[in-house]
Amino acid sequence: MLQQPVATLGRGRNVILLDKLGDSDARLWYAAAAVENGWSRNVLAHHIETKLHERSGKAITNFQATLPSSGSDLAQQSFKTPTSSTLWP
Repeated sequence: MLQQPVATLGRGRNVILLDKLGDSDARLWYAAAAVENGWSRNVLAHHIETKLHERSGKAITNFQATLPSSGSDLAQQSFKTPTSSTLWP
């Protein structure tokens, strides 16, 4: 059985999730992204403030209409906002 993402985050990041987000679905999304990408508290707070959850995967493209399905999914992923903690100090 795997732990929920919030169980693997430290106290500080859980406090940020509780303080800054009222929606439990958004909390779970940010918790999973923080675990997956290794975000620090500051990076997590930054992404919450800039509403990464709302922007993620929203690039307007014609990939589904012009590429085969296997290629369109990969191409769409390439336009997602970078979430790696290496982008932020």
